[in-house]
Amino acid sequence: MNDCLVVQVFSHLRPGVDLSVGELPVHARYRLAELLDPRDAEGRDWTALASSLGRKDLLPSADHDDDPDATPLSRVDAVLDAWSTETSAVVSDPRGQASATIRDLHGELVSLGRSDAVEALLSLAPLFKYV
Repeated sequence: MNDCLVVQVFSHLRPGVDLSVGELPVHARYRLAELLDPRDAEGRDWTALASSLGRKDLLPSADHDDDPDATPLSRVDAVLDAWSTETSAVVSDPRGQASATIRDLHGELVSLGRSDAVEALLSLAPLFKYV
């Protein structure tokens, strides 16, 4: 194979951890919701994630336990969607790097001590993206 072609292909690959959380596959978001939506006795659930991502404003609106008419969306999904949308609108990186990345989410989950969610994220997130 031509070395120039290999270099050209690699120049278009973006590591999965550098992708925006908004680019997480649906099955990865679903699994994170399964793990983090239920209340955790130690408080290491979606509320802690929202707080650590700077989205405390979502706590009342995303918590729909007491509202039977509320949209049945995942709390984690609502938090991740708001975080990635807000961050991409506010931050513009001249290098084209995403903000609110899978790497950032990984770091937050590690600091929350949620190894189950870390494992799910790393096993279900894309390894790379061809751009």
